[in-house]
Amino acid sequence: MEVKPQIREWWDAAEHDYDSVAAHGVHSEEERELWRELITRFLGTEHKLKVLDMGTGTGFLALLLAELGYDVTGADWAKNKLEKAKEKMKLSGTPIKFVVEDAENLSFESEQFDAVVSRHLIWTLSNPTAAFKEWARVTKPGGRVMADVPAKHSHPGNHHFGEEIGRKLPFYNGADPEEVVSMFEAAGLVNVSVRRFKEMMLVEGEKI
Repeated sequence: MEVKPQIREWWDAAEHDYDSVAAHGVHSEEERELWRELITRFLGTEHKLKVLDMGTGTGFLALLLAELGYDVTGADWAKNKLEKAKEKMKLSGTPIKFVVEDAENLSFESEQFDAVVSRHLIWTLSNPTAAFKEWARVTKPGGRVMADVPAKHSHPGNHHFGEEIGRKLPFYNGADPEEVVSMFEAAGLVNVSVRRFKEMMLVEGEKI
């Protein structure tokens, strides 16, 4: 049975207060500063770079990117979460384009973005290999792709969607970073590296 419609329905449910969950929202200035530092180091200080925030949810990373001066598109397939992201955008006064997209099958033309970033997404994907190929496809030559990686066995067996759906998701119970590195390389990215932090790992690669 195709699990993607079920996953999409779960994320699009209005009753889910995504930002209130500790692992989802950002609840400290320390974490916010960490992401500012990571973004600046990853993208450099040249503003107006076109950046796709894939799996933007309620927009934390997209808003932070826009505050730093980048030209941001926030994409997610949950319309309810995007509506909350748009509300945040209006309050912040930072322009962001929010669009409905499937991470594994993007509608963008090739080589549209200087970078693709993703936070808290890959464990929800039914086909991460397809997603990484799509992210590489829409990245310009010389551009970069970055995704955070949940540690192996970091999620319980019934996390969010339930065990039946979870068994069909490659990274439902977390991932070994080496697996993600191999998929990045198979997608055509080079100079792939892993950076480890206290509570997360980041995998980064470049488009040639």
